[in-house]
Amino acid sequence: MSKLTPPIDNLRPRAWQLLPYTLLGTILFAWVSSAHLNQYFSAYLVLLAAQLGTVGIYLLMRRLKSRNRQNL
Repeated sequence: MSKLTPPIDNLRPRAWQLLPYTLLGTILFAWVSSAHLNQYFSAYLVLLAAQLGTVGIYLLMRRLKSRNRQNL
């Protein structure tokens, strides 16, 4: 049974892995705060942009990770 569970070290994200998501959140917050939009529209816009940004960052990191493994 112990072979089925991954080591705890593999579950902890490294600081550099969280950096793109932190930057995305900061940019979105600054952009919507400066736009002075209706509160419902701005909330919808933030959610939509955050979802698209998160998927984009995930796909980019997956692509970079696969390239890194191919070069080894």
